[in-house]
Amino acid sequence: MKIVIAPDSYKNALRASAVAEAMRSGWQQSRPQDETVLLPMSDGGEGLCDALCAALNGTKVEVPSHDALMRERCALAVISGETAVVESAEANGIELLHRSELSPLKTTTFGVGEIIKTLIEKYHCRNFIIGIGGSATVDGGAGMLQALGYRFFDRCGREIAPGAGGGALKEICRMEGSAAENLLSGVKIQVACDVTNILCGVTGSAAVFGPQKGATPDDVKILDANLEHFARIWQDAGKMPGDGAAGGLGFALRMLGAEMVKGAALVMEHTGFYHALAGADLVLTGEGCSDDQTACGKLCSEIARATAEKGIPAVLISGALRGDCRDLEKLFAGCFSVSRGVCTLDEALAASEENIRRTVRNLAVFAGSFFRRK
Repeated sequence: MKIVIAPDSYKNALRASAVAEAMRSGWQQSRPQDETVLLPMSDGGEGLCDALCAALNGTKVEVPSHDALMRERCALAVISGETAVVESAEANGIELLHRSELSPLKTTTFGVGEIIKTLIEKYHCRNFIIGIGGSATVDGGAGMLQALGYRFFDRCGREIAPGAGGGALKEICRMEGSAAENLLSGVKIQVACDVTNILCGVTGSAAVFGPQKGATPDDVKILDANLEHFARIWQDAGKMPGDGAAGGLGFALRMLGAEMVKGAALVMEHTGFYHALAGADLVLTGEGCSDDQTACGKLCSEIARATAEKGIPAVLISGALRGDCRDLEKLFAGCFSVSRGVCTLDEALAASEENIRRTVRNLAVFAGSFFRRK
């Protein structure tokens, strides 16, 4: 059998490359004779650089930056000629902060702008693929814009401090962007993002994603009002799908002329996923947690739909299955959770690699009987 292994990351536990290796290890323990093809995937969040580095024959570089709390760090990016691949979470990522540090009124995307600016000025990149998943911020992308050269002023003409965070958006009354416009002249940006939320309101960035970034109910109201105010400064309603991604970073990138593209489709195309399906008998994919949102266009579901068109069964190996899984069961030939007994979240995360290996090992024992090409 030929097995294509194409998982997403297990958030807060394993990168997609490590998930893929654990799946292959488990499969080979039961069926060492089978061919396994590893294609670690991403939908635009963490793992995007890993997924596209080999596909683009790129090189990883370290770029000086700041995290969401303006602490210095080195961020990783990929360059291939004039093309750069950037994960915004290398700067504003929620995984860089301890749970006690989450504070979306203060966190900033400033470091994201620093990465882009350095890649333009030092490495002469003109084409960008930017994944914006996994953020800890709800600043409307204002910090990124400041790092790129935008200046924001309050009603008294005082400049808003760079990286002030989502709580400071209400103070902005005027902006000036000539330096940024010069920097970005001739630069093309694709934003890899599968989030379709708009900027404000009940389906907006603050309301939907703010709580998981540490926002209290009162914080959500403040942030939503601030984002609405920030959109007015740009004379835009913030109603385009994806504007609310990454705490409004999607909106800011659109204001720079960026093109929103489906992250899963982009990665599947660049990594040669469709070519790898030739002669495949089974595809394994997975993610940290699967629920009803998985079936609504997330990476694993897009993989299942692509394999179904080729008559190839796909199996979901998830860290956890939550809620009603009937929609998932319609997409996949099998849905499995790697969870093992009652344990804390931290214990489950720590055991992810071994649990994946064990689950896939057991699955492979029966693969020849249950999973065949249609």
